[in-house]
Amino acid sequence: MAIKSNEEVIVIESRLYGRMEVPKRQIYRFDRGIVGIAEHRQYAIIGVEDSAFFTMHAIDGSLCFHLISASVVAQDYQFVIDEETVKLLQAESAESIAVFLIVNAIDDRLYVNLKAPILIAPENLTGCQYIISDKDYPIRFPLESEET
Repeated sequence: MAIKSNEEVIVIESRLYGRMEVPKRQIYRFDRGIVGIAEHRQYAIIGVEDSAFFTMHAIDGSLCFHLISASVVAQDYQFVIDEETVKLLQAESAESIAVFLIVNAIDDRLYVNLKAPILIAPENLTGCQYIISDKDYPIRFPLESEET
């Protein structure tokens, strides 16, 4: 996504990618952080050029995750987002929330975490990691190469 000339940017000094200038409209607030690393509360979500992937990078530059839209991975992936989470994200409805999956590489193979998706409300620049407790989704679901 191109930066407009008068647009406010955030500079991230990434250990992995170096200096990155990210439009403020791509910075999401995670009030509860991510499971196990709650101290990080702001992340840039940046599309990876010519791919279905995104990078979710902490604005302090210390860590990042790779994401993919859940709709790209599993067409039948469904769960109910509770009203508490809709309110946390300040979203108009559960339907306005985008669902992403964290991608992990293990032994030269890509997996996604279906148990704990990343939810974002683009209109409010808010996000959270949501633990699905009413369905038995795996934390390591193989990502097939033809889908990416």
